[in-house]
Amino acid sequence: MADQFEVELQSLVSKVARELAHDITRLILRRLGIDAAPRSGSSKGHRVSAGAVSKALRQAAKGRPKRGGGGRAAPRGRAAPARARKSSEERAAIIEKVAGVVESSDGLSVGEIERESGLSRAAVASALKQLKEQGRTFMGGTKRFARYASTQAAADKASVDARGGAAAS
Repeated sequence: MADQFEVELQSLVSKVARELAHDITRLILRRLGIDAAPRSGSSKGHRVSAGAVSKALRQAAKGRPKRGGGGRAAPRGRAAPARARKSSEERAAIIEKVAGVVESSDGLSVGEIERESGLSRAAVASALKQLKEQGRTFMGGTKRFARYASTQAAADKASVDARGGAAAS
């Protein structure tokens, strides 16, 4: 008698687990704006095959129109515009501009180089990295006292001066 009860209990638990998995799958697909696969002739017409789920997810990732037409078809926000990468000539021009600003001073912070050159912080940081790798620019100090110059001695002196100025204020 106990064996029959355990078999029935195991059958019931596996049925509930399957139904829960299918409900979760349908919920995820609905959130993605994808309707479930068309109902089959079986009595459990709400089932979605694994192949249909993966196909629907691939279509959603590619931005193709979804089958069924239900749910939200478009994401809530606008897609960010694609940014074009700068050409090697443009990158070289930015590096030379930053090098010119650094060489014309006794040591500048990233923010000062940004203001002097009129470039974005990301462009300045990228150019400084390239210039340091090439050995054309040196960094003295760290964090808020980091200064960049054309020689290591000048960069270190500028960093020490910045530290002294911050301690006095």
